[in-house]
Amino acid sequence: MSSESFPAMVLSMDVSIMDDSDYRILIGNQIKYLTIRMGTFDPSTLSMPLSSLPEFAQDNNTWNLGDISRDPASGQVIMKLEQKAFKGITDQWHPVSIDCLDLKRTELLTPTAYEVVYSGNNSSFPTELPLIAKIARFEWEIPRLAQETSAYQRLENTGLAPRFLGHIHEHERIIGFLLEKVEGRHADINDLKSCEASLRRLHEIGIIHGDPNRYNFIIQDNTARLIDFENSRVSHDTKAMEDETELLREQLLEETGRGAGFARGY
Repeated sequence: MSSESFPAMVLSMDVSIMDDSDYRILIGNQIKYLTIRMGTFDPSTLSMPLSSLPEFAQDNNTWNLGDISRDPASGQVIMKLEQKAFKGITDQWHPVSIDCLDLKRTELLTPTAYEVVYSGNNSSFPTELPLIAKIARFEWEIPRLAQETSAYQRLENTGLAPRFLGHIHEHERIIGFLLEKVEGRHADINDLKSCEASLRRLHEIGIIHGDPNRYNFIIQDNTARLIDFENSRVSHDTKAMEDETELLREQLLEETGRGAGFARGY
């Protein structure tokens, strides 16, 4: 099928040659999900699969999940379409909700985090201002992003983390959130004192971070701010808090790049 007859683009992908591959795609103004079963295509096709797929149903409103496989007898590519109610983040505590299609990605930071600019009509989001968007690309990432969303509610107005600017929705389903972009640098061992102070304040609020590596601290004006709360949990376990604080020195001496993502980001 030619690209002219297939007005679609891949937004996110999770490609595997040892398992099924998953894609989040945009057709017109509709976001759809595809699963390509293992063995359907060779690895090079999996990286750019759209032109190798059979024609999609003309009515885009009748499906949002496609399952692609290959008939073992005929070798024909088969596509099954269905409408699925995908899970979303239910803790919608902030009054602002932004359509994911109103965010233009300018830099990929991690598989789920992007630097973006806002291109919608909400005047409270200047179009020139770089922001950080974090989204669940696929349904299995919803629980981690839901945990992080709730953590930001507890951190509202504490100054310990970037400012939470609103939820991000995909066809009214909440899949992530928008943050201010905090300018600064990542922590090193010289920032131990300020990182300890911020981590102890976090513990006083009743949150264990879960991954206090050096890239999850942003140093700004000699103050450490925390990011990436996907592994956090609400707890008043003082032993766990002490253990997390004791590990901080080792984390700040880490030089392997663990936790850095693709670039400096959230």
